[in-house]
Amino acid sequence: MNRLFLISVLLFGCTPPTPDPFIPPIIKSSSLKNNVISKELLTEYDIWEFLKNEPKELEVIRMFGAPDSVWVSDNQSYYIMYYFQSSLQDYNFIELDTKSRKVTGYEWDE
Repeated sequence: MNRLFLISVLLFGCTPPTPDPFIPPIIKSSSLKNNVISKELLTEYDIWEFLKNEPKELEVIRMFGAPDSVWVSDNQSYYIMYYFQSSLQDYNFIELDTKSRKVTGYEWDE
């Protein structure tokens, strides 16, 4: 009986801790208005320069507004915010690190 108890303590004591829960950013809803700076006034170069400097999530949301959707990786090391471009009928995306909440990658076409 003691052996079974020791084995179960060993097995359950060696499991990795559960990761902190990821709280995604707010996504767009019909009542939520877009950002202060209109995306139409920014050139593709302006957007790339802004994202290249690895801004934090809050700065991205201030610039582009709330994303249309958010996807989180299985291991929760990064998440992707998607922005729908009606002129292209396609999504642009911005990848952010879940811990630092800074931009780590992006694809933005105009």
